[in-house]
Amino acid sequence: MKKIGFILLASLLSLKGFANEPGTDNPTHPGLSKKAFQTEDVQKHWFVGAGAGAQIFFGDHDKQLDFGDRLTPHFEIYGGKWLNDSFGVRLGLNGFSYKGATQTGVYGTGETADASQWLDFQKWNFLNVHADFMFNWTNDALGYDPNRLYNLIPYAGIGFGVVLSDPQSVKFSPNLGVLQSFRLNDKIDLTIDVRGNIYGDEFDGEAGGRNFEGAISTAVGVKYNINK
Repeated sequence: MKKIGFILLASLLSLKGFANEPGTDNPTHPGLSKKAFQTEDVQKHWFVGAGAGAQIFFGDHDKQLDFGDRLTPHFEIYGGKWLNDSFGVRLGLNGFSYKGATQTGVYGTGETADASQWLDFQKWNFLNVHADFMFNWTNDALGYDPNRLYNLIPYAGIGFGVVLSDPQSVKFSPNLGVLQSFRLNDKIDLTIDVRGNIYGDEFDGEAGGRNFEGAISTAVGVKYNINK
């Protein structure tokens, strides 16, 4: 009887140790090493990033131009924090310049785009300051895994577009986008960020009677995870 009691006690202790062993607490992914997201540590899960790519503006007369004539370089820098395994926030700055066509000469380059429609090329410098609310779809759907190779992160944000060329202007600018991250190591991710911005009419200097104008940008960059 004592032997049976000893065996039962040893079995219970071994089961308790197995249950508490890291990497076995995910029933849908047995054997996965799963670290808990530590929300109580405010120093963790901060990140900064930067990227560069191309962008295109959609204004009143831009459909008259070839697609390639409207592409311009694009840069972005940002910093933020994951609030939990699914949601995060970031502040960012992006911009450089946009190209388009004008009938009034505003932001004109002096080059004729289409004489039959009185269109000249235009180019103006700008910056966009924005705050984004981010959703890590991959973590939400598959569970938190700090060693996951790929994460899909849709986001939505609000901000302001600031025209730096003369005449200057400031327009409210909401945005939607998708950030994709590819893990290179514990600290660095490769990122692809595709963003769509909406601006109020006249961001290109001309009143076209529309409620808004817009732009799309794509940037490839890196994200550095601080105190992950």
